[in-house]
Amino acid sequence: MRIPRVGLGLVVALATTPTWAQEQLTVEDAVSLALSRNERAKISNLNVTSAEAGVARARTAFFPTVIAGGTYTQSPDDVVAAGKNAYSTVATVTISQPILNASAFPLYAQSKRLLDGQVAQTVDDKRQLAFDAAKAFFAALVADDVLAAANKRLDTAKSNFADTQARSQAGLVSTNDVSRAQIDLANAVREVENDKGVSQVAYVTLAFTINAPVSAKLALPTTLLAAGRATIPTIEGLLRVAIAHRPDLTSKRHLAVAAHDFADEPLLRLVPTLSLGATFRVSSDETLVGHGFYNNEFLTATLSWPLFDAGIRYADKRARDAQATIADLTVDALIRSVDAQVRSAAFGLVAAQNALGAAQQARDAAKQSADETAILYKQGLAKAIELVDANDSRFLADVSYASSENSVALAYLGLRQALGLDPIGTTLE
Repeated sequence: MRIPRVGLGLVVALATTPTWAQEQLTVEDAVSLALSRNERAKISNLNVTSAEAGVARARTAFFPTVIAGGTYTQSPDDVVAAGKNAYSTVATVTISQPILNASAFPLYAQSKRLLDGQVAQTVDDKRQLAFDAAKAFFAALVADDVLAAANKRLDTAKSNFADTQARSQAGLVSTNDVSRAQIDLANAVREVENDKGVSQVAYVTLAFTINAPVSAKLALPTTLLAAGRATIPTIEGLLRVAIAHRPDLTSKRHLAVAAHDFADEPLLRLVPTLSLGATFRVSSDETLVGHGFYNNEFLTATLSWPLFDAGIRYADKRARDAQATIADLTVDALIRSVDAQVRSAAFGLVAAQNALGAAQQARDAAKQSADETAILYKQGLAKAIELVDANDSRFLADVSYASSENSVALAYLGLRQALGLDPIGTTLE
């Protein structure tokens, strides 16, 4: 997916923004809402508008200017008494057309490169916003999973406490088992309340990012989760994708070229500048013609050659050359940073995938252990503490699995972000 396709994808996302009366909020909806409602996207668009105005401003160095002016003079009474006119008027129109202005060319080239760089930077700014929305969506989703696991544990603790009380009253277990079941119930209630707070914070963050209330249930992004579990390509292939698709790298390259264009301007001030001017003048001044109106026209050619400017242009040249070198080094540093980001993201995704497999095995084993311990406890073959420990292990395994699944999704998003892709996609190319 090349940079224009990334930009096109963002435009399509804006055009397909949901009306927000849906039963479920998908990750695609969250991204679309963020791109259409978040102020960061609007600011990015305005930055492009500002850069376009800079190009228009630089282009004016090649166009003519037209200035119209006029004066009105009221004569004193003694002048009028002497038979002169009581007033005089003068109107002028001056046109100036640059013919040769060598330093304007690199400045115009610089402004166009700055615009190209800003366009690429805007694509990257919106891309980062899209990733923020997707990550906020997954944070809320995993908070829901943890809260669901906590509620399941609470239901189990309530059932165990009721069952233990009944067995204690029947003389089948000691009151110590009732105390342990009560402690487990209290811990389950505390866990649910804590997880409710975490979930509420996650939803507040999501609503802030998309700039819309989140009243619908979050839809599980099964396609994206499945893509995160797939085998990733080779590191070399991923690096080629990143170098070709990172819009921030494209932006920095344009800015580096713009810096070199800007550095070419000072020495071009040595070239003479030439402009043509035309003036049309109409006057009713009696001192010139005695009566009526008088008009004349002037055509001028102006040649300016700054032979010595106290060394300003040479100082500007050295400073701008240094800034251009800094821009080149910034590109080189970003390329190395992209390499490190891609490698780190790829290793992180592989590690998250392996951890998810282990978490799934632990969850299945914990569920089986809790079910078996519950059966043994009802048969009087297991103690209350064993039942509590089994239920706690099941809860921790459920939370670990939800966290691992979220880690895989975030690692996959991180790899796509490092590659310069948008968050919604199932292929790493």
